[in-house]
Amino acid sequence: MLRRLLLHIGCAIALFTALDSADAQRLASQEKPSFDQIEQMARRHFLAIRGYHADQLLVQSEIREFLPQLRQLGWWSFPWRRVPRYSLADDQFIVSLVYVRHPPVELPTPLAAPERIYNRMEKLSYSPFGRILLLELSQREDFYTAIMQEPAALCGQSKILAELDVVEEIERLDIDEPTGHIYTLDQLVESLRHEYGVVK
Repeated sequence: MLRRLLLHIGCAIALFTALDSADAQRLASQEKPSFDQIEQMARRHFLAIRGYHADQLLVQSEIREFLPQLRQLGWWSFPWRRVPRYSLADDQFIVSLVYVRHPPVELPTPLAAPERIYNRMEKLSYSPFGRILLLELSQREDFYTAIMQEPAALCGQSKILAELDVVEEIERLDIDEPTGHIYTLDQLVESLRHEYGVVK
């Protein structure tokens, strides 16, 4: 039994190595779809979701739910599976803040710079004082525009932080330094474009 199994494995290895690299590359390239197909599939998937808004904050579970659809294009490669690592977990602080307090779908106009807004929110959430600031800002109707102010102005408007000397701590968070995370559909598409370029 063992000898038969080893024989089958040996035959499979021999068959695989019989394909030269040129043939393997040709077969792979035939299976690889155009990136336009991938982008269209991504946009169709999310835009078809009821209540979805272009400025919506995407979370890990939503991205994981979408990625298997790439198999429908006849091509699936390991690098795609890295993409969810760059998105926010469903239980992160700013996710609940956005979905519960200020869903973008309820806004009368699109956000001017959603990626920058979510980036600032995540950076602020790294600090206890930043979280206090976010919770206070979330009580305001102009939450998404107020958060674009400079740290000193934000702290000065806070009922709690205005009494404390925390401006320097908030500034050290460097809230405009990119986190490298995926927040929106446009960023997801760009991340997929990057991974697409990795695989030849």
